[in-house]
Amino acid sequence: MVGVMRSTARRWRSGLVLLGAAGIAVAACSPSAPARSSATAGSSATSSPTDRLAAEGAPSVTVTPADGSTNIGLDAVLQVTAINATVRSVSVVENGTPEQLDWTVSSDKSDWTFSSGLDVNSSYTVSAVAVAAQGGEAIASTSFHTITSASRLLTTPLDLSDGETVGVGMPIELLFNTDIPTADQPGIIAHIAVVSSPPQPGGWYWFAPNEVHYRPESFWLPGTTVTVEADLNGVDAGNGYWGLGDWSESFTIGPEHVTVVNTQTRTMQVYDGDPANGGQLLDTWPTNTGKPGFDTINGTLVVLYHTPVVDMNSCQTFHTPSACDPGGANYYLENVYEDTAVSSDGYFIHAAPWACWGDTCNGVYPYGQNTSHGCINLSTANATTYYSWSQVGDVVEVTGSPLEASFSDGEGDWQTPWSDLVPGGQEVPGAEAAAGGAAPTEAATPTPTTSVAGP
Repeated sequence: MVGVMRSTARRWRSGLVLLGAAGIAVAACSPSAPARSSATAGSSATSSPTDRLAAEGAPSVTVTPADGSTNIGLDAVLQVTAINATVRSVSVVENGTPEQLDWTVSSDKSDWTFSSGLDVNSSYTVSAVAVAAQGGEAIASTSFHTITSASRLLTTPLDLSDGETVGVGMPIELLFNTDIPTADQPGIIAHIAVVSSPPQPGGWYWFAPNEVHYRPESFWLPGTTVTVEADLNGVDAGNGYWGLGDWSESFTIGPEHVTVVNTQTRTMQVYDGDPANGGQLLDTWPTNTGKPGFDTINGTLVVLYHTPVVDMNSCQTFHTPSACDPGGANYYLENVYEDTAVSSDGYFIHAAPWACWGDTCNGVYPYGQNTSHGCINLSTANATTYYSWSQVGDVVEVTGSPLEASFSDGEGDWQTPWSDLVPGGQEVPGAEAAAGGAAPTEAATPTPTTSVAGP
């Protein structure tokens, strides 16, 4: 019978965020066509409105981009500016739609702007009316067209479906299929809000030019509702890429499950709650972990997914002579069952029916001696119990191993110090927090059934 194994199975993602690659886009910024003005007759014997207009200058209003502009970038700022007047009204229409865009208005109402992103290959018409305090009116209207083409790209949190329930350690992962220049990275995450109820501080970390993660400072509180909102329409991502879509996705934090694997004592302890904060110990099970040279990764891991069977192949995993020769010391080719993934690099908690305990042990793969190739071994009964009880996002703390988990294993989130993260997200008080800051009610959690490792 073969020893404990690792697989090369990796996590997968589904697409959510839309970005686009486009040609050069230069926003025109010249004044619109000359505005027309009119004066209203007055009755002052000493100074008529016409006289005052002549002294102060006629009211005027300009709109940018200029009338007839084309190839306008999706992040172009639309601006209406009045001179010797205040803006009375602005109408902005994306031609062919009933949409009216929302504007930002200066305190003196002389300047109106819009900078929330335009649509690709679209025409817009802006109409504005300005009036002077002493009489007179100016009107301007312009039409322009945005860049004409873009290729859509995808990014998404890891395997999170809208409405999903996950464990307290679950990070949010966004994968762009274009590298984001360093200078543009703050602008990207500034357009992505993470709203938690009750509010909990969190932050972003770029693990690669095309991959950014978000996690809370501490584990999520059970019962928390988290909503990720991306406002990427018209955002310049650098290198000719533009954001083409907005999206929103929510998930809920389930019961707090924390598992502690000690590679020195060869035990796996299963807790309802965090043992650092008084969590209840449900069971302690014997386990085998990685032998020297094939160590189990050490650190704070999370459950990524469950799969009933994995075809574990030593040659595909390690590519060494001893792993590829059927007679080699590290060769295996086996279907392994009840697999709970704790990394994207092939580390699993799984059933190891070839391992033994007590008087029936054959001395080859005994519990209490680390003999695996990195995976965390359990008896079939315990592996089945854990497989059914654990949820995606649950915390798995591995201690005592010399091999530290890292981003290369897909497990950099909780190994990265909080001080290295860029604070972000958006916090809003939930109903219970507003009523007195109470934590959400934790959902009921099943209790694993203790089973023995051997007869």
